[in-house]
Amino acid sequence: MRLTFLTMLFIFAFIGLQAQPWSYDFGTATGTYSTNNSASTEFLPAPSENGGTARVRVSNNQGGSFNLENQDITFGSDTYLRVVASTGSSVNKFSIYDYTAGKSFTIKFLLRLGASDGTNSGASAGEWYFFIGDGVRYSDNSGFATAQTFTGLKWTFGAEGAITFEYNNNGSWSSSGISGTPFAQGTDYTIEIYGNNSTESANYTYNTPQSVAVNTFDLWINGNQVGDDLSKSNLPDDANIDSWMFYGINSASNVANIFLDNFLWTNEIASVPLPVELTSFSAEYANNSVQLNWETATEVNNFGFDIERQYQVSSSEYQEWERIGLVYGHGTTNSPKYYSYIDEDLPNADKLFYRLKQIDNDGTYAYSKTVEVDLSGVTSVDDDKIVYEFSLEQNYPNPFNPVTTINFTLPGVGTNHELSLQAKLTVYNLLGQEVAILLNEEKSAGSYQIQFDASNLPSGIYFYSLTYGNNIQTRKLALLK
Repeated sequence: MRLTFLTMLFIFAFIGLQAQPWSYDFGTATGTYSTNNSASTEFLPAPSENGGTARVRVSNNQGGSFNLENQDITFGSDTYLRVVASTGSSVNKFSIYDYTAGKSFTIKFLLRLGASDGTNSGASAGEWYFFIGDGVRYSDNSGFATAQTFTGLKWTFGAEGAITFEYNNNGSWSSSGISGTPFAQGTDYTIEIYGNNSTESANYTYNTPQSVAVNTFDLWINGNQVGDDLSKSNLPDDANIDSWMFYGINSASNVANIFLDNFLWTNEIASVPLPVELTSFSAEYANNSVQLNWETATEVNNFGFDIERQYQVSSSEYQEWERIGLVYGHGTTNSPKYYSYIDEDLPNADKLFYRLKQIDNDGTYAYSKTVEVDLSGVTSVDDDKIVYEFSLEQNYPNPFNPVTTINFTLPGVGTNHELSLQAKLTVYNLLGQEVAILLNEEKSAGSYQIQFDASNLPSGIYFYSLTYGNNIQTRKLALLK
C-alpha cells in the first residue's frame, strides 16, 4: 500500500505537477436528491482540482433518487452513494465530466447491486450502466451515445438475485470474452478498468506484467482479470477521454439500486494497481472486550496495521491516541483479505474510538476512518489519575474535504486543577483574516475534539490557533475541494 490519494493530490499540487491520479469521496454528510426532471451539480461534493464536475440528474416522472448514506448498510468508507433506477427510459444519471483529458485511463471503484437494503431480495427488474469517454452525454439529460463511449458496461437485474453482465463491443452489447458470470446482487465488487485509446499498446503490472492493446480495455474484478483486450465501443480512435457516468433505467417499481464508493482514476494507464481504501472496518463490544474487523480488496507492499485507540471519559474529555497492537499485512495481493483484532484490556470510559495505521514496507503510513464503541453506563474512570498538558494536534484528515477533526488538550489550572479559563479555537486564511471561530468559551482541563466543516470556504491553506490562558499554539491545514 502507498500514501492515500488525498495526500498524493496535495503533494502533486505543491510541486506543481498535474493533479492526477484523482480520488472522489462522498465525505460524511447524508441527504437525498429526488426532484423530478431536474439536475444538480451542488448535491454531491465537488471533485478535487482538475478532477471535473460532479452531476446528478433525476428522471422525468419515472421515480428513483440519489441518496448519500453513512453506513445504513456496511459498505465502503463513511458516506456512499445509493442510486435508484427509474421505471422507464428516462435516465437517473450520476456523472463526473470534463476532468483533465488523456488518450488512456485507469479507473477503480467499489460497487454493489441489489435492493434498497443492499441485499439480493426483490430487485428483479432494471438496468444499470457505466460509461467512460467524452462528449455532451456526460453533462446533459440524455442517454448514452456509442460515438461518445470508449468503455460501456451493463448490468441487467434478474430474478433471485441474478445479474446479467455485458459490455459495449463496437456499438453492440456482448458478453464475448468475459470469464464466467462475474456479478450477483448483494455482493461487493472492486472494479478496475485499464483502457487504451492511444496509437500504441500500453504495459502495466498487476502481479505479473500485463499489456492492453490499442482500442481495447482490460477488466479486473476483485483482483481477477475477467476480460483481456476487450473491444471498445465507438469513440473515435486516439480521441481524448475526460468523463464517466452511471445511469439506471427500466426498473419496474424502482427496485434496482446501485451502491458506489471509493473512486480512483487517472488519465493514463497506471503502471501498478491503484491503491484502495479499506472496504470495511467495524468494532463490536461483547463479553468485556471489543472485536475489530476489517477487509482490504487489494494490497501493495503492506507491512501491517497498528491498532490505535482513544477513549472518552465524559461528554467532552478525550484521552490521547495510543497504540495497542499490531496485525501483519499480506504484502502484495490482489484478492480480498480479512483481518480481526480483540481488545481485551479495556479502560474505564464512556466511549472507545479505534483507527488503523496502515504501514508500508518502506515505513510510510496512512490512517483509516475512526470507528466508535459506546460503553455509556458500563464503566467509569477516576479523573484524579489523569494529568493534562497543553497541546493542539494536527487535524485529521489533512488535506480534507470538507470536514476534518481537531483534537486538543487543555492543562489543569489552580491548586487542584479546579479552575476553568476561556478557550478559543480560531481559523485564519493566509492573509491572517479570521474565517471561523470553532470554540470561544470557558473550559476546564481535559482532552477535547471538534469537527471543522469548511463547506463555505474555497480550497487553500489555512491556519488554526488555540489560545488558553497564556498558552497559544498554531497549526496549518489544507482544504482541497
